[in-house]
Amino acid sequence: MKYATLHDLLNCDHESRRLYDQLTPDVQTALQEQRQNIRTFDELKKAAEGFARRTN
Repeated sequence: MKYATLHDLLNCDHESRRLYDQLTPDVQTALQEQRQNIRTFDELKKAAEGFARRTN
């Protein structure tokens, strides 16, 4: 399902919330800055993997 914002995605999709909560604070911040482009679990997962690679 596609949500209007990252905030909506995290509030309504439990799988997305679990993934987000497991991320480091740096990755969470980066995702928040890109929130307008993240509206599905797959988009969240892809973005999180990309940011995690850059911070390691």
